[in-house]
Amino acid sequence: MAISNLARESNQTPRTERRLSERVLTLQQVLPFALLALVMFYQVTRHLIFPSSDHPALFAVEFLVFGIGAPAMLWLTLNWIGQEIRARENAEDQADTRTRMLLEMQHRIKNNLQTVADLLSLELARPTTHPDAAQSLRDSMTRIKTIAAAHELLTADQVGTTDILELAQRVAENARLAQIRPEQEIELRVSGESVRLHSKAATAFALVVNELVSNTLEHGFAEHAHGEIEIGIATDDQRAFVVIQDSGAGLREGFDAKRDAGLGLRIVRTLIEKDLRGTFTLDSVSLPDMSVNGARAEFSFPI
Repeated sequence: MAISNLARESNQTPRTERRLSERVLTLQQVLPFALLALVMFYQVTRHLIFPSSDHPALFAVEFLVFGIGAPAMLWLTLNWIGQEIRARENAEDQADTRTRMLLEMQHRIKNNLQTVADLLSLELARPTTHPDAAQSLRDSMTRIKTIAAAHELLTADQVGTTDILELAQRVAENARLAQIRPEQEIELRVSGESVRLHSKAATAFALVVNELVSNTLEHGFAEHAHGEIEIGIATDDQRAFVVIQDSGAGLREGFDAKRDAGLGLRIVRTLIEKDLRGTFTLDSVSLPDMSVNGARAEFSFPI
């Protein structure tokens, strides 16, 4: 009901200036008759001022060709031009209506997701003797907020796509604030190239970044009070490359990303391979001037 009302409002929006098709219609109603009057005036005055011995049939032919044919051709031409312009204007109106409906839906989805996240936060505030249950609620709340952030950027951009560089910054910061402990100082840096993705791919990308950053904070910095997380985005002509690297504890010895993956990494792999049609790797990496190994997650996908 709300969407149909929005469509009606879009079609009934008053216009402050005349459309091009309306101006062509005015010309179509005026110019042929003006041309007919001009031809008749010319023919009459020419024969009155400059009498000639031309055959009357010649006068009739001239009047039919120039007095009737020319205005008729002008009317048909303007009518064809007007139809083409109206068709294009109707297509633009329909596209504008669809865009407004999409933006309205994105906005409402974002608000509904934020409401769900707020309800989960109320549940999280209740005392519990099950730490795992509290962590599950916290993870679910962060994932919902991540999807809401993606929809918020899609609504703000007004084109159905969003810049994943800005999206990564917002999602990673939300994950950091949700997971970080009061005594921790974890610096987050996001850099790279702007890449625009459509709604489904942008939402999948946001969830991947959220899971990887949350996983880093939960495991890589479980026993570290200081550190940093870097997110880099690069592109070539066909693919986007994303690297998330931290200065935490790194992966435990013998860790296999496929065999030992928890729920978060399974979500990451599924989203990258199924929704983004990309590849994913996770390894430990030796960081210069540091006594610990960090972890490096890298994934790429076609754009």
